Amino acid sequence: MSSTGHAGLRVETPDLRLLCDPWVSPGGAFLGSRFPFPDNSHLRAVPRLLEAEWVAVSSAQADHMDVEFLSGLDESVRVVIPAYPSSVLHDRLSAAGVKNIVEVEGWQRVPLTDRGDWLTVVPEQSPMAHRAAFLVVADGVSVLHCNDARLSLSQTRRAMIEVGGPLDLLALDASEERFRAVKRLVRAVKPRLVMPYGGPGCFLDPELMEHNAVVAPGELPAETLTLLPGDSVRITPTSYECVRDPHWEGFAYSDSVAVANHLETYAASRAQEIADVWEAYPDPDAGSGLEDRFAEHFVRLGRMSPYFLERIAMTVRFKVAGADGGVWDVHLGTTDETAQYTFRVEARWLEAVLGGEIRWEDLLLSRRIHVEHAPEADGSYLFGLLMHADADALQAIEDYDKRDPDSTVTLTSGDRTFEVTRYCPHSGEDLAEGAVIDEAPEGLVLRCLAHNFDFSLTTGLCLNARCEPIVVAAPV
Repeated sequence: MSSTGHAGLRVETPDLRLLCDPWVSPGGAFLGSRFPFPDNSHLRAVPRLLEAEWVAVSSAQADHMDVEFLSGLDESVRVVIPAYPSSVLHDRLSAAGVKNIVEVEGWQRVPLTDRGDWLTVVPEQSPMAHRAAFLVVADGVSVLHCNDARLSLSQTRRAMIEVGGPLDLLALDASEERFRAVKRLVRAVKPRLVMPYGGPGCFLDPELMEHNAVVAPGELPAETLTLLPGDSVRITPTSYECVRDPHWEGFAYSDSVAVANHLETYAASRAQEIADVWEAYPDPDAGSGLEDRFAEHFVRLGRMSPYFLERIAMTVRFKVAGADGGVWDVHLGTTDETAQYTFRVEARWLEAVLGGEIRWEDLLLSRRIHVEHAPEADGSYLFGLLMHADADALQAIEDYDKRDPDSTVTLTSGDRTFEVTRYCPHSGEDLAEGAVIDEAPEGLVLRCLAHNFDFSLTTGLCLNARCEPIVVAAPV
């Protein structure tokens, strides 16, 4: 296994070459704002390093879906993606010329070789975020590659059950804002090895470099591998061995001088790509009709989901700089003139959204838009509307929010099938995904993996904690 930078991972055995979320193209992502850190461009010259029979792409975010790289793949390469409620990821890959797309439902196994290697996807539980992990078993070694996904403890425990034991490698975003939660997860699941990666990349445009906050991935409560682009690790069922890429001699996250020098050299090497982005998105001339198209755009957004409008219920103010800019208010589910959120953005970037060249998600992640809000304002549904802007995705979130607490799910153990309460009475865990059936002295039990509560499949009673019972129908 080797790092390709950012959240990218290459899995290789004698029978398999799999790339997960490779981000290697020189132009960066999100309007030329973010780039992998550290610079991974030397990998493009390594013979066959970026070749594969399989590529797994976890999301439509540009730091995980490198369209330029993916569009150059041979047609025989199979590209695995999660089956999200929205078709955006599939559509963007198709538009880029990717032919061999394999869309995978959560926990559905995809055979990778004829020797027992396989992959599945583990989407985040809430459809508000379209992010997923990849669970891979290759040559007897298990890897849970989380990408940007925030998996629950129960999902990670289920991954362990799927592979039949502890995870050999858990790779995940352990950047500063996530570190405490990641530390708790690692302590609970005890993988053999954990590979943290830094998270959001770096900013090389002089206008954005103030946002750089390069922090060395912290030590976690397991054997920790910090791999730089090109570093590799050979894992067997009983041992592991790291091979460091000599390209990084003299560099370390902990060396602030080395990091600063690297950023300076890196920014200089990408100056032309950044200049090309600015040239590609010129400021609209006065009288271009930007305000009218802006108003029409938000009318279309508002029609997508009355449910979202009801939950947003606020006025959003846009302060748009440029020859055809202005101050424009959008009333989403309210007539109140008081703005709860204010967005400051250049007309050139807003024009790109209105013209369909980029998505709101790209703009919001680029830091080329500045957001201010009232202390009490809750923007979760506002950002959900902007980032998805897709009726199917918004409907999936509404359905998730309106889950019926009395609904049931059918689970199977061997040749026996049980209809049980769908949501755990302790914490609401979806037992369709977060439960297993096991043998116990009391008979068959359903174990909720969120907190390891056991429920009798005879009586429904909780056997090892104080908790309301589940409802169990007679075996079907």
